[in-house]
Amino acid sequence: MADEDHVDVAVVGGGAMGLATAWWAAGRGRVVVLDRFAAGHARGASHGTERIFRHAYPEAAYVEMALAAEEGWGRLERDTGRPLIRRVGCVEHGLGAPLDVLASVAADHGVATERLAPGAAGRRWPALRFATDVLAQPAAGWVHAADALAALAREAVARGAEVRTEVAVTALERRGDGTVRVRTGDTGLVAEVVVVAAGAWAADLLAPAGVTGLPPLVTTEEHVFFLRPGPGAGPVPAFIHWGDVARYGLPAANGLVKVGEHHTGAVTTGDARSFAADPARAARIERWAAEWLPGVVPEVVETTTCLYTTTPSHDFVLDRVGPIVVATGFSGHGFKFVPEVGRHLAGLATGTAEPRPPFTLAAHAAGNTPAEPGPASGA
Repeated sequence: MADEDHVDVAVVGGGAMGLATAWWAAGRGRVVVLDRFAAGHARGASHGTERIFRHAYPEAAYVEMALAAEEGWGRLERDTGRPLIRRVGCVEHGLGAPLDVLASVAADHGVATERLAPGAAGRRWPALRFATDVLAQPAAGWVHAADALAALAREAVARGAEVRTEVAVTALERRGDGTVRVRTGDTGLVAEVVVVAAGAWAADLLAPAGVTGLPPLVTTEEHVFFLRPGPGAGPVPAFIHWGDVARYGLPAANGLVKVGEHHTGAVTTGDARSFAADPARAARIERWAAEWLPGVVPEVVETTTCLYTTTPSHDFVLDRVGPIVVATGFSGHGFKFVPEVGRHLAGLATGTAEPRPPFTLAAHAAGNTPAEPGPASGA
């Protein structure tokens, strides 16, 4: 390719993880982000206006990552002057909710939680109904996802990174000199290191590039619904309702209440997804809301879809294979961790960080990853 140029770090995928990687890597060489769609597109997993932010997880690795990410969100807020985390609290309840474990691991890391009986929780949050004990996380809330994407892009560029949209990467070719040719149709570039944060398209690029040991990645099209708050509903926290089907919700940026089911969507691909509303799912959400959300009008007024791309354990993959950094499996609960994931990926790309369990390819292959970390972050 006569017109290819040379970069230090190429990031394939301009969603939240890719932009966060560029934000941290910028200034440590020439950094270029490539995304096949326009800025702010709705084709992947990063679009929309809100995601749940919380610290409590059954596994210490996630709590530690959430705390580090919180520092990163604060840094991004200070750098941009834009508030990104809304501290409305988060409550978890329902059959099967591991409240004891969540509280114990949180306490080990200095994260405050409060356990309430159903009646006390109902008096505090009358917009929700509770039938089991509740674990409240007062420092939790939600991240304004659209603002976060804009802030990450702006700061990455301000630090010297280049973001190229509507550029489809068709192949990654490892060269004998240790670099990677990044093909983009008839043109391309050569990179010392490539970070693949391509969501539903990641496996299509990684396997042909010789990345072996990748756990099976499954992409599903998930449905998200918005309902109106009722009169006098009181404050609506972020919430996770455990059960046979786990559901989540949070106050949305548009004044509605966003609710969804965790990981019940149909298997698809990034290119084959339908974007179609599902009346049956909407009716199911309305029946559930009528029973469990007394402060919400149980009528869906808006719906959208997003993609989950997950590993069998629902744990992330953050690893490096030669000149290729693998970043995948975030869907359903990854957005809260964006600043810390980006920092770690930038470290892997620039040689200042090492892969660490439980997120390595070896850990996935050995089955040493944590159990599924629970319901969603508010896709």
